[in-house]
Amino acid sequence: MRSIRSTNTLPEKILMNELRRKHIYFAKHVKKIFGTPDIVFRRKRIVVFIDSDFWHGNMKRFVLPTSNISYWKKKIESNKIRDKQVNYKLKNDGWTILRFWEYDVTHNTIHVMTKLTEILENKAKS
Repeated sequence: MRSIRSTNTLPEKILMNELRRKHIYFAKHVKKIFGTPDIVFRRKRIVVFIDSDFWHGNMKRFVLPTSNISYWKKKIESNKIRDKQVNYKLKNDGWTILRFWEYDVTHNTIHVMTKLTEILENKAKS
């Protein structure tokens, strides 16, 4: 368990490298913002979370471990509840929240970047 990272994961690095390549300014892992988003666009008030397929219970890719089943069900469910609480608080504070699954970032990077840049451009217009 010690080797499991919560920051600077491969999907985060992929997305951040793409943003840098396109010269899009962002901050990462801002602890002052509730929920410590992975990527923050402060001026546009947009936060991005890259959710692990396992830890956040992706419906398509999550596989429940075969041992200690009750612990894992409770753990994953509490993570989902926390995600909803974070979304609610940030939305009430005026933030736009984007959540991407790690699989989508690693396997459909172009699609994720397209969606992200569209939202950034729309915020710039408004």
